[in-house]
Amino acid sequence: MADVVGSTPLYERIGDDAALLQVSDCLDAMRAIVAQHGGDFIYSKGDDVLSLFESSEAALRAVRQISCQLKEGPLSARIGLHFGAVIRARGAVFGDVVNVTARLSTMANPGEVLISQSFFEALSAGSRSGLRLLDKMAFKGKQELFDVYTLRSDDGALGTRIASRGTIIDRRSAPPPQINLVIRYEDQLRFCRQNEFVTIGRSPECNIVVQRPWVSRHHATFTISNGKARLVERSSSGTFVSMGPGHEVFVRREDILLFGSGVISPGLKSSLGEAQILHYEIVSD
Repeated sequence: MADVVGSTPLYERIGDDAALLQVSDCLDAMRAIVAQHGGDFIYSKGDDVLSLFESSEAALRAVRQISCQLKEGPLSARIGLHFGAVIRARGAVFGDVVNVTARLSTMANPGEVLISQSFFEALSAGSRSGLRLLDKMAFKGKQELFDVYTLRSDDGALGTRIASRGTIIDRRSAPPPQINLVIRYEDQLRFCRQNEFVTIGRSPECNIVVQRPWVSRHHATFTISNGKARLVERSSSGTFVSMGPGHEVFVRREDILLFGSGVISPGLKSSLGEAQILHYEIVSD
């Protein structure tokens, strides 16, 4: 799975028509590379591209080509690679493998490829040598931690590490300030600490469940890394964020830094009667 990032500043910089053309060209180029390496394009949902390969070697070659091509332009992609059995039906694919692949893509930094242990094991020794072990990652519903790999960079620098709870840490930064995020929704109270995350959405798997039809199953994620609180928005309907009176902004499929205290309203403006309001507050540890 590849999730194109960088479209929002592109739309602001060059305008809707020109940006849409570049984003469409990027998605078309990725689909062409997938086909060139024998992959099967499954669907494109927004800026996400999901593809299926029978050969892990071919999938890795395709991803390397995509990564190289995107270095030349204003757009980048978060890419996840996973290996396993899937169910094909109604022109789509289903199963735990798809969920894990999406999780890897979500947790990758822009321009980064996260590769599962099972995908690594399905490669030849020669292909494995082009990867490096990043760290371990915990997946929901799994009891054990799994090794996660990434492409070996030319300079060999270590950029990110994945903590056991699945969040990203920058190894090159100074020790971050210690902050906590307090989140309230109706009678639910959740705390998010450094290198942790709190998910919100309609799915019962989420940490905070918001049962409304306009809320996506996995709508957004609160996280703290490097001493900064973020809302990682991945829904189809978007989220309204208010960090002060009269300063409500709309975000969709992008990350936003959170400051002080404020209000999060998934899918609807917070002023509407049906809006489901989440209050957050950043506190020092």
